[in-house]
Amino acid sequence: MASFLLACGAGLGTAASAALPQRIAALIQASPDLERAHIGYQFIDLKTGRVLAEHDASRMFMPASNRKLFVTAMALIRLGPGYKYKTELTTRGPWKPGQTVLPNLQLVGGGDPNLSGRVLPYSVDAPDGDPFAALEQLADKLVKLNIHAIDGDVTGVATRYPGDRFPLDWTRGDTEYGYGAPISALTLDDNVVTASVTPTEPGDLAAIALCPNVHHFVVVNQVVTDASKQTHIHIRRPLGSNELILWGTIGKSAPVWEQGFAVDNPALFAAQALISVLRDRGIVVRGSACSQYTYANEAPQPDPPAIVLAEHESAPLWEDLQVTNKVSENLHAEMLLREVGFIQCGRGTLKAGLDAENTFLQQIGLDGSPPQVDFFDGCGLAREDLATPAAIVALLRYMWESPYREMWLQTLPIGGVDGTLQHRFQGIPNPQRVHAKTGSLNHVDALSGYMEVKPHRWIVFSMLVNGTPGDNDEARGVLDSICGLFLRR
Repeated sequence: MASFLLACGAGLGTAASAALPQRIAALIQASPDLERAHIGYQFIDLKTGRVLAEHDASRMFMPASNRKLFVTAMALIRLGPGYKYKTELTTRGPWKPGQTVLPNLQLVGGGDPNLSGRVLPYSVDAPDGDPFAALEQLADKLVKLNIHAIDGDVTGVATRYPGDRFPLDWTRGDTEYGYGAPISALTLDDNVVTASVTPTEPGDLAAIALCPNVHHFVVVNQVVTDASKQTHIHIRRPLGSNELILWGTIGKSAPVWEQGFAVDNPALFAAQALISVLRDRGIVVRGSACSQYTYANEAPQPDPPAIVLAEHESAPLWEDLQVTNKVSENLHAEMLLREVGFIQCGRGTLKAGLDAENTFLQQIGLDGSPPQVDFFDGCGLAREDLATPAAIVALLRYMWESPYREMWLQTLPIGGVDGTLQHRFQGIPNPQRVHAKTGSLNHVDALSGYMEVKPHRWIVFSMLVNGTPGDNDEARGVLDSICGLFLRR
C-alpha cells in the first residue's frame, strides 16, 4: 500500500491524529475492491489551513458528479442567487391585441430547468406536482387575452443554447435514460417520460402508462404478467426512433416497475404538451407541433420580429442550485454551464460555458501547470472529465470564504438527512455534520465537501476513487467510514 501523509491539526488531538493515516489505510486495505483501486483524498482544517491527511491529492481522477461542484459554484458567483429565467409565448406575423386568432405560436425557452412538477424550494421526499403547471399558467394568460384559435403551428424554440443536445463524450447508453436527458434551452419535466408497468392477470399483457403522456413515444408492449413475484423487463430503443420496446415478464405480486426515459426532441415534446394544454382550455390549434434549434457553428441570426404574449418567470437560481447538487441533476448542471456561457460570453454553447469556467478557475487559482482539472461537459457523465482532489478542495475553500458560504452549504446534501446522502452513513455518529457532494459512475465513486468535526470546527475534504472492480456500495461504505474517523473525534 502506498504511503499516507498526515499533519496534525489544531483542535483535533495530536495523539489521536497521529493514528489517522494508519486507520484510513486499514479501512482501505480491508476492502478488496478499494485496495485494488486508485484512491486520492485530501482533508484540510478550514481554520488553520493545515493538511490533516492526504494521499495522491495531486493526481487526476474521474470525478463523476463532483464535477457539478465547479459548475454550481461558478453559477452562484457569476449569476448571483436571485438570477431568474424567462419562458415566453410569442407570435410572428400580423396580429393585434383584441384579435382572437393567432397566426402561429412559439414557446421560447429561456433556460429554465424547472418547468416541471418539482417542488421548490427543495424539500426532501416532497411529492411531484403537476408537470404542466408552468404551461398551464402561460395558457391561462392566452385565455385572458381572449385567444380562441391558432391558425398555424406551435413551435418549441430552443435556440438559446446552440449545439448538440448531448455532449460528444457521453455514451449512447447514457442518452437513453432520464439521467442522460438531452440538453435544451426549452426543457419540460427534465426532458424525461416515466414508463410504469403494472401487473395484470397471469398470461395477460401488463399495463403500461407514460407520465407525462403527450404521445411523444410509441410503446411496443411485450411484457407478460406471470404468477411469480419477480420482474424481468428488458428495454430496446432503436437509434433515432421514438419507439420504446419493452418485453419480458412481471409477477402478479410484484411492485409496479418504473423507468425514466429521455425524450429525443425536448422542444418538440414541450410544444406537444402545450398543444394539449391549450386544447384543454378550448383553444383550437389548426397546425402541428414543431421544434427549432441552432447549431453550435451556425452564425447567430437575429430572430424574426415577434410579439410577446405571455411570460413565465422562474424561481431564483439558488433554489435550482439546491436541486442540482442535492439530487445530482445532470441536465440542470449542463444548462447552468451554458447559461453562464450565454451571460459571460454572449453564446450559450458548451464551448462558451467551458471558456467562462476557465476564467473562473483562474480566479480561484487553478490555472497553473500542470493542470488540475480537464472538463468536457458540465455534469460529470463524460468519462474524459478529470480533476484532482486538491483542486476540488481548493474550490471548496474558495466558496467557504465567499459571501455566499451559507447558501452554498445549503445546496449540498446533508449526511443521513437529504439528497444523495439521505441513506448514507448508517451506524456512523453525527452524519448530519457532513455537507458533501456525491459522485458515481461505473467503477467511480466520489465524496467531497465539509464536515463539522467539533462545534464551529470545520474541515474541507475530497475523496475520489477510480477503478473499483465491484459494486459501488462497498466503496461508498469505506468513504463513509473514513468520514466517521473524523466525526467521532
